[in-house]
Amino acid sequence: MTYQKQNTQNYVVLRPCICLAWTVILTLCVTAVFFLWPRDPEVEMERLTVRKVRVHPLPPLSADVALSLTVNVHNSGFYFMELGEVDVGVKYRGNKLGHVETEGWHVGRRSSAHVFGELEFSGLASADVAHLMQDIAKGRVHFHTSVEVTGQLGLSFFHVPKIFKVVLSCEVLVNTKNHSILQQHCVEKD
Repeated sequence: MTYQKQNTQNYVVLRPCICLAWTVILTLCVTAVFFLWPRDPEVEMERLTVRKVRVHPLPPLSADVALSLTVNVHNSGFYFMELGEVDVGVKYRGNKLGHVETEGWHVGRRSSAHVFGELEFSGLASADVAHLMQDIAKGRVHFHTSVEVTGQLGLSFFHVPKIFKVVLSCEVLVNTKNHSILQQHCVEKD
């Protein structure tokens, strides 16, 4: 009888399982960091309406301007946002008409908030009154807006120590007949 030697080589099965487990864990961690990483809000000038223009013809020529505006603040992250301050400044032909400031807004996670404001400015310079009246007669007025949003993030009942600040500068072309924004070009500033 002949005795054949069997192959007694041991295979290590554990090592590929550990590599696969670490790969899955690392992939899950990277995915969690990607989705849970705090993001700054997305800010958009949604509406800018010329409500009233009143011209004072007595020398010196001046005008009172009333505007209403809506800013949309969108939170795409998994944290809620406490908006400390939303400040919107409006300029016409390089002259500051004024600004409106609001505070204390709450934006839930993965949701939006509309911030409304009304701006009344009296005493528009006489040089700009003629230009404003021409623009209104044409049905289109160019404004420059600057929107600054500051706030803090939170998760459940805890506030995260990350404080954010977003500044958005926009050139806005407003249709004075149907009170819509015809065109806007916005740049986010650091």
